[in-house]
Amino acid sequence: MSMPADQKLLKFLPYPIFGIIFSLFIRWVCLPNKSVDYKWALANWYDFIAAHGGFSALKYNFADYTPAYLYWLTIAATLLSGWPKILAIKLLAITFDFVCAFFAYKLVRLKHPEGKLPIFAFLAVILSPTVIYNSSLWGQCDSIYTTGLVACIYFLCIRKEIPALISFGVAISFKLQAIFIAPVLLFLWLRRRISWYYFPLIPLVYVVSVLPAAIAGRPLPELLLIYSHQADEYTRLSLHAPNLYQWIPNNYSQVAVPIGLTITTLVILSWAYSIYKSKLELSLERIVYLAMMSVLFMPYFLPRMHDRYFYPADIFSLIFAFYFPHYRWVPIVVQICSFFSYLGTPIFFKIFSIPLGFTLYFVIRHCDLIYPQWKVKNN
Repeated sequence: MSMPADQKLLKFLPYPIFGIIFSLFIRWVCLPNKSVDYKWALANWYDFIAAHGGFSALKYNFADYTPAYLYWLTIAATLLSGWPKILAIKLLAITFDFVCAFFAYKLVRLKHPEGKLPIFAFLAVILSPTVIYNSSLWGQCDSIYTTGLVACIYFLCIRKEIPALISFGVAISFKLQAIFIAPVLLFLWLRRRISWYYFPLIPLVYVVSVLPAAIAGRPLPELLLIYSHQADEYTRLSLHAPNLYQWIPNNYSQVAVPIGLTITTLVILSWAYSIYKSKLELSLERIVYLAMMSVLFMPYFLPRMHDRYFYPADIFSLIFAFYFPHYRWVPIVVQICSFFSYLGTPIFFKIFSIPLGFTLYFVIRHCDLIYPQWKVKNN
């Protein structure tokens, strides 16, 4: 006689709960840490908002982040002013650790509608070292835009274009690095999985996101050009990112940057042509495969990347392993390389750029949409 559904639930219930409790405990332990970014940016922005009337402070150009994130700091500095500052600042990013894990769960559930694997995917995300390090130790918000990217892929997989592009627009509203998933949108558009007339939703979401700051008094043209100003802030070829540019001296920056951008663009266009000509169906597995390939390729080949820019690859590599269990070693390599880059030791950047490069090569070379002679196993 089979066990009733409620008894099965009670039997399995402790495992995810213990995992969630343990992840919350780790975050609580990490919470007091004040990173360099926290001391020199986040805490100062919080103080500026508190000293300039809360919402009224948004009319000033005091931060190099988009307004979408500054709205949270405004809430933290006003409505949560009685809370410890460091908790109020980090709370949003920590919350999105779990929202991101939820969408990872949903995405894995599409592949495994029965069983415990989606739960394990959720736990894998919230217990990932770089996820904990990013939000709880550093107070960074990479979990927010990455959540938008995972949600985008999830909605694309269930053929809901509007929520997918809105999710991507929300991600772009927080960080320009959301563009790492853009090649997938291009590929799906070429295969008519996305209608061209939905793409204006992306800039529309961004415009809506900056309107409160514009209402507060900040010039709209300035708000619309935030990312163009950010592009000029950093001139180093790689800022602790374990990528190709660890092996190119910064003296060659003026040459390497345009060459890197050109090569990246040409490679993506060549992939787009291969996928456009391919007769293979864009199945659920192949979309996840393309997403993983895209978020790993972009920060590895683009110049001026930071250590944190492999964060989407950290998340998608975990999801990738649940879709392709014979590639379980991929998230292990990606997580290790990404984590050691967080430690800030120069020799680690160079060393771990090598296995990360080989992993990228393997993932790309075995993508049957680009190299049809290879077979991507879907078990």
